[in-house]
Amino acid sequence: MSDFESELPQGRRGYAFEQEDLDDLEKGEEHQEMLASFQAEVPEFNTQIDPTDIARIVNQGSVGSCQGQALATVFQICFFLATGRRYKFSAAAGYYLSQRKDGIRGDRGSTLSGGRWVATEHGMCLDEDWPYVARYNPKEPSGASYSFKLKVSKPFKDAESLWNWLDSGLPVQTGVRWGSEMNREVVTRASRGGGGHSTVLWTKRDDNANNINSWGSSWNGDGVHCWTKDAVAQMIRNGGTFIGYSPEGFSYPDLKPITFEGYNE
Repeated sequence: MSDFESELPQGRRGYAFEQEDLDDLEKGEEHQEMLASFQAEVPEFNTQIDPTDIARIVNQGSVGSCQGQALATVFQICFFLATGRRYKFSAAAGYYLSQRKDGIRGDRGSTLSGGRWVATEHGMCLDEDWPYVARYNPKEPSGASYSFKLKVSKPFKDAESLWNWLDSGLPVQTGVRWGSEMNREVVTRASRGGGGHSTVLWTKRDDNANNINSWGSSWNGDGVHCWTKDAVAQMIRNGGTFIGYSPEGFSYPDLKPITFEGYNE
């Protein structure tokens, strides 16, 4: 088995699109104007920033935790946009707490609606409070502080509004089925057991959106590849779920900056 194949999720592990609560996602459709001080910097910011400088690219293994990985990435991006600082957020909390909300047990993934509940209602913790390990272990550690909450989330039903969100410098969490609209090599190797996958779109490379994956930084060179607007439109037509997040109203404690050395594992 190649390294590429060993990094792919197995069976039904991944995004649990069959149990997605679309009505719940609609509850989060509260959007305010982006902060003017940041919005003025967006064009230059979008073309110059390397998402791997901010996002945590970690190999999820075969735990089915891609939704939790993506949600942690969203928090890291929004915290950076709000403060200019970088922290590791807990993919374990993003995954296992959303599973609790979804009523899912085992390594069968979780939903974006479960993730939205964690992000906006329950709250998220840092990776140091609930470290991620590449084996299924939903036991919640004692003493974790869930003091990070996002206020603004927006589901997308068309690629144009999603692209406008990205053009504002904001992240979008994806939830797509394993299907013909995805990269053919990935589909043929990972689609047999059904299920889907969750990633994060953020910033642009030429006219395409950077897609931050959770199959490790060795995948595709840096863990990031690009999606075109047409590909996103096709994924939406095929039942893909996309939800944008913004740092507006982000609740977080006052934390000291941490060094970035060794941040991407």
